[in-house]
Amino acid sequence: SDRAQYGRIEHWALPGKRGGDCEDYALEKKRRLMEMGVPGNRLLLTTVLDRKRQPHAVLVLRTGSGDYVLDNLTNKIKRWGSTGYTFLRMQDPNQPRQWRALFAGGVFSGPTASQGG
Repeated sequence: SDRAQYGRIEHWALPGKRGGDCEDYALEKKRRLMEMGVPGNRLLLTTVLDRKRQPHAVLVLRTGSGDYVLDNLTNKIKRWGSTGYTFLRMQDPNQPRQWRALFAGGVFSGPTASQGG
């Protein structure tokens, strides 16, 4: 956890010798894929609520055939709509220091979402 490694509740960094948490692994995936030639504007850090409604971070790969989630909780690459996650914020592909609100999927989809709850 960030608290154990950095003494703070939240700290985004590449995984260290002691490992890292979800956003650290998302950053590492982005770094490695960019080194392999994938354009940074197609690799977007994204915050979500997982299926248990816990905060989580993933890397989204944007392609011509859709957005795919690279997630440290599974070794499967899934389309974003197949994760069951609630997507909260995503890096702006043209301004990576800026984030866009999403509010999509998970708790925002399905019959209960359209009924307000």
